[in-house]
Amino acid sequence: MTQRREQARRRRRPVAVVTSTIPITIDGFDREIIRQIQAQGYDVCVVSSPEPELEKVRDEMGVRIRALRMTREISPLADLAALVSWLWVCLAERPSLMVSATPKASLLSLLAARITRVERRLYCLVGLRLEGEQGRRRQLLTFMEKVTSWASTEVVANSPSLAARYAELHLAPQRKLRQTRPGSDHGVDTGYFSPRLPDLNLAGVLGIDRSVPVVGLVGRLTRDKGVETLIDAMGLLQADGIPCQLLVVGPQNEPDSAAFLSTLRSMGDRVVAVGGVDDVRPYFALMDVHVLPSLREGFPNVVLEASAMGLPTVATNATGAIDSVKDGVTGLMVKTQDPRGLANAITTVLGDPALAAQFGAEARRWVVADFQPDSVVRTLLAFGEGATNDAPGPERGADHMTSGV
Repeated sequence: MTQRREQARRRRRPVAVVTSTIPITIDGFDREIIRQIQAQGYDVCVVSSPEPELEKVRDEMGVRIRALRMTREISPLADLAALVSWLWVCLAERPSLMVSATPKASLLSLLAARITRVERRLYCLVGLRLEGEQGRRRQLLTFMEKVTSWASTEVVANSPSLAARYAELHLAPQRKLRQTRPGSDHGVDTGYFSPRLPDLNLAGVLGIDRSVPVVGLVGRLTRDKGVETLIDAMGLLQADGIPCQLLVVGPQNEPDSAAFLSTLRSMGDRVVAVGGVDDVRPYFALMDVHVLPSLREGFPNVVLEASAMGLPTVATNATGAIDSVKDGVTGLMVKTQDPRGLANAITTVLGDPALAAQFGAEARRWVVADFQPDSVVRTLLAFGEGATNDAPGPERGADHMTSGV
């Protein structure tokens, strides 16, 4: 009887589906989204691939879950099977709101939602995989983006430059496109990520000499993160006689990770490469400057985390990354794929500890003031505001892309 009453109660509430391709994304980044949707009176159902984090979200957030296997890479047969499963989910749940993030989950869920006439279909745009691709693969990824945006009622980019780039490529009509304010899709917990003293025991385990400055990269070990540029820049720093060590932290399971890892190891004991970790804060605390030589981003969460911990960042002017650093205020901006520019910027920060401290303090002040999760997510969901069209067009985006360099 109690179960029936609970089912009847839920049936009286509107249903919202929140999805990403893998549940670790929801567990790590989408909790505030779920909280705000729940606060609006929705019965939330989280749909993602069957991994342990899915049950964790259910137990800790009080949501219902549905396990639906999705692949990150393009796989026609698997994707067709997943689309059929998504159609069944939409017919069973009859949601009035679909909130989708990550490319594959967004494509499949929003297409199914449009076919089944879900009223509000929100695509959280957190990056463009097609950037950096060429030929048929780029054409295919472009087509997939256009289908995803066609199936949505709103495309919400998580940075001004990403919104501008999306408009420039004509991937969605302007009336659908808007952005979070000032950027990111979930902000940063500035209580959890806050300045801390370095862990000397960890430094010893890693073989890091605390008397030599540490340059740090946190992210997937892959070309998109600008690893090639960073390796070349470290070679230039060595040739210039700039004493420094490199600490690389992040997953090493991309197709090109093994080759980069081999190169890093060949650079000697001045380079330390650590795989994915559950808590990046102790590693940030060992760094003197954080770098992100990325080729493309949506809005890099890692820069928010480093900034919240009081670290200066050297980032590129790539889409998304350009929005994460105030050039000359919270860090320095360089061009993409410019090893000499990156090396010079690192030299500037390491050579002036007072300037580095000033950048770090300003970075923390900025994220504390503007990137609190509740305020950022409110601009993402825009409950009661409608899908306001506040995204920059191509011309405005072009101005933005040059003003920060």
